[in-house]
Amino acid sequence: MRLFYAPTHGHALADVVRALAQRRVPFRGAGEEELARIAGSRAHQGLVAVMEEPPIPVLTAESVRGWARAPGLALLLDGVENPHNLGALARTAAFLGVRDFAVVGPGAAALRSGAVYRTAEGAMESLAAWRVDAAEACIRAFGAAGGVTIALDVAGAADLGDVEGWAQRRPCLLVAGSEEHGVAPATLALCAPRVRIEGTEAVQSLNVAVATALALYALRGRGEPISAPGHT
Repeated sequence: MRLFYAPTHGHALADVVRALAQRRVPFRGAGEEELARIAGSRAHQGLVAVMEEPPIPVLTAESVRGWARAPGLALLLDGVENPHNLGALARTAAFLGVRDFAVVGPGAAALRSGAVYRTAEGAMESLAAWRVDAAEACIRAFGAAGGVTIALDVAGAADLGDVEGWAQRRPCLLVAGSEEHGVAPATLALCAPRVRIEGTEAVQSLNVAVATALALYALRGRGEPISAPGHT
């Protein structure tokens, strides 16, 4: 790890840099242009940490069976690749007590991007994030272990209100797809119920991050948060 910061932050970071010095972690002040170059963005707020890419473990059927041991929420994203959507989804998931956050397809590689971490506002450090290579096998394992898999689907037969509070009583896996294609047909076929979100006819659907946030909130119900995020 290395830490770069605007000189104006030096006083506020005195305790931090003292701790870094004790651990022999490199740090130094840097100007605006250098900070923007290191961060790859001007949205750094004067503080940039350079770290090793975090590992994203592969989700296995055995891991998913562990999710079904107690009521709660897990999220599986199928084909969602935009890092800003992924970051927003991670932030919402952590806020609403989602225990595990899994991504199918190329979007899993984007979980390491700076854009995801910036948009997530700290959520990636508290979520258990997974890469999914075999979505259908994982969904079958979750169901066999007693969990219920709910898919967001614009043509779904169930309304979002029909599943309100379900995660208070049972293990729930919410599956959401890309805005262009939705959940892959083979994956969607394994999900029940398939839930729609009613709206006006002004537009066909919601942004995936917004739709997923509504669904997670409904599944959680209006009681206390189900659990703190973390590895299971």
